[in-house]
Amino acid sequence: MQIEATKVEAMRSSVAPISALRPEFNDILARIRKLRPEIAARALAAEKARRVPVETMDALRDTDVFHAMQPRRFGGYEYGPAELAQIGFELGRACGSTGWCGTLAVCFGWMTAFFPLEAQQEVWDDTDNLLAVSYTPTPKVESVDGGYRIAGQWPWASGVDNAAWLILAALLPNNEGPPALAWCLVPVSDVKVDHDSWNVGGLQGTGSKTVVVTDPIFVPKHRVLPLSAIFSGKVPGLEVPDNEQARFGYPTFGPTALVSPIVGMAQGALDTFTETARGAKRMARPGVFEKVAESALIQSLIGQTAARIDAAQTMMVSSLREGQEIVRAGGVLDTEQRVRIRRNHGFAARTAAEVVNELFAKSGAAAADEKNPIQRFWRDANTAALHSSIDWDTLSALYGTQQLGLQPQGIF
Repeated sequence: MQIEATKVEAMRSSVAPISALRPEFNDILARIRKLRPEIAARALAAEKARRVPVETMDALRDTDVFHAMQPRRFGGYEYGPAELAQIGFELGRACGSTGWCGTLAVCFGWMTAFFPLEAQQEVWDDTDNLLAVSYTPTPKVESVDGGYRIAGQWPWASGVDNAAWLILAALLPNNEGPPALAWCLVPVSDVKVDHDSWNVGGLQGTGSKTVVVTDPIFVPKHRVLPLSAIFSGKVPGLEVPDNEQARFGYPTFGPTALVSPIVGMAQGALDTFTETARGAKRMARPGVFEKVAESALIQSLIGQTAARIDAAQTMMVSSLREGQEIVRAGGVLDTEQRVRIRRNHGFAARTAAEVVNELFAKSGAAAADEKNPIQRFWRDANTAALHSSIDWDTLSALYGTQQLGLQPQGIF
């Protein structure tokens, strides 16, 4: 894509200095932390409604969190993946479903930077817009003049009820070989949401529903992004002046949005477990009750799980921050750095799920009550950790392959 010199100058002048636009990141985190009790109080309602409540999303908008990774040309603050990991942790700590959808919404705002400027302008016509994504491609694609016509069904569009735009995967016709996978930007108003399609055991409140297009809709070429460009890092967004967010490689950094809320869920489970243990009693022997807080077993469990959560979060954030600094300085991550970030994603997800399982197992039968937050964290964390892109066995082997001097195969 060639951009005329006069347009380049106009676009540069339209971008305000980043320091003049954004609040300090710690201030954004402080606003999120202040909202945690409110978000947690709506967690059961989110499950029942099978979506994150509008009130919660509106309150999060007021924290500025959804602008965190958005391109600054459109009012964003251009924070990076290391900050995304901290956002996910704080949101997941309050409610697993809100953490999942909220963190993904921040991530999807970043992903618009990969597209040509014209597509970004359409999405950010309202800079408060949110996006949802379905990566399961439809084969119902027809090449037409100026773009494509697509139809089909796309499952697992997390947060679609609160979104204005969608990124939908599609298999583009290719006369020279197999169909080419691509992302298509589509207004939510062009699709139908199947509200009866989300019936699951965990992450119920995410509303990760199926979207349907029965009569084919037109998607112009500037809103179609080949997956080959995304995985090679040669996205058209790099040709947009002062579009630094396009330099972060999606295969390396994108899974942060999946993992970080799971670590937050583990912390939320630990918060609930610890608070319950402070005032609980249990029968030590017939007729004799003792304070749970005085049990060495419980004390050790809290100490061990807290350390493991801290280790998972610290490993992930530190490797992300290292990679982020390299990108910001104009560099390119080498293979070891990329697979280490991915290894840490897998480790954090697996560790968080294991921690929640251990806490739930020691919580007693009362923990099964639907009003008890710990059973919700248990279901949500285990469901989220099943995502194929953060599988620990796969990602640990990926790192091991590289360390053995072999060429790793996978998403990194």
